[in-house]
Amino acid sequence: MKQQLILSLLNLGSQLGLDAVSLSLLAKQNNISKAAIFHHFQSREALVSELFSYCNTLAYKQKGTISLDGSASEVLNRAMAHWHHMYEDEVMRSFYRIIESEALTHKEAASIKRTLDEMLIGQSSILLESLSNSGRLDIEDLDLAIQSFSSVVQRFLYRILLDEILTSNGKKSDSSTVSAHSTAYSDITWRRGREPQLG
Repeated sequence: MKQQLILSLLNLGSQLGLDAVSLSLLAKQNNISKAAIFHHFQSREALVSELFSYCNTLAYKQKGTISLDGSASEVLNRAMAHWHHMYEDEVMRSFYRIIESEALTHKEAASIKRTLDEMLIGQSSILLESLSNSGRLDIEDLDLAIQSFSSVVQRFLYRILLDEILTSNGKKSDSSTVSAHSTAYSDITWRRGREPQLG
């Protein structure tokens, strides 16, 4: 029941916002009394904290190594597929949606968002430095490239949260649509002082 309550709060919170989900609504959604919730959590705040902890653990379990073998296009497409997969799971997509919507008003959500953003920038840095050092990608301004690329990836992932790439019923859109987005964001030429040119 404890995990069920967490997942129920996750689902409702991603749709309504965490502040809009009362314990009464949560209890009704799970066909239990409001008092029964306190058998598992000392307070609403404790429940919300458990939600973040639970999903944070899932997020770290989904982390994987992105292979740096192959051409620049292959490496970047592989990276985009990796990041897309992390946002493809329904539970994690609901979690990321909550993080994005609550970051301005919820301290713990803001902290998690900063960590996730830093992880993405760090991964982007490793990818682009490797591609630049090996001569597979011509990057004249590495700092600009990392900043630009990570911003592009963040916009791509945010569109997933808005269901512009995933269908409204939560199922993945056809593979050609996802592949087209991955290719568009991965076919990049870098030039000093410019935004990335997307093919």
